[in-house]
Amino acid sequence: MFELILQTLAYSGIGLVVLVVGFLALDLLTPGRLGTHVMEGNRGAGLIAGTGLASLGLILWFSIYFTGAGWDGLDDAAIFGLIGVVTQAVGFLILDMLIPGKLADHCFDGGSERVHAAGYVTAGIQLSVALVICASLT
Repeated sequence: MFELILQTLAYSGIGLVVLVVGFLALDLLTPGRLGTHVMEGNRGAGLIAGTGLASLGLILWFSIYFTGAGWDGLDDAAIFGLIGVVTQAVGFLILDMLIPGKLADHCFDGGSERVHAAGYVTAGIQLSVALVICASLT
């Protein structure tokens, strides 16, 4: 039982690190401080941050479930989680090249009143990338 508790804590630690790195990556890709935008009630920032974190959570769940738990699966969870962070960032940058203007600026247009359409597209790429990675693990 004690070993299972230690493994759970280790996986939780890996998961938290991946989630923090993912949030920081989004913060670097978006204008200003993402956390500040979220706390000011910017709906686009909330959508992007929430979808990014939930998508990384899916990737972590699939990597733990399908690559095996126990001490041997820790590195898989970390690797696939970081792959998720990188691919979400690359997807964001590709969308930024395809959409006129700065995608991140558009995502935050509308403030606390509404979510700009670019926010939904950005959330879509994050979720889609996560689902592709999850499918590759099954």
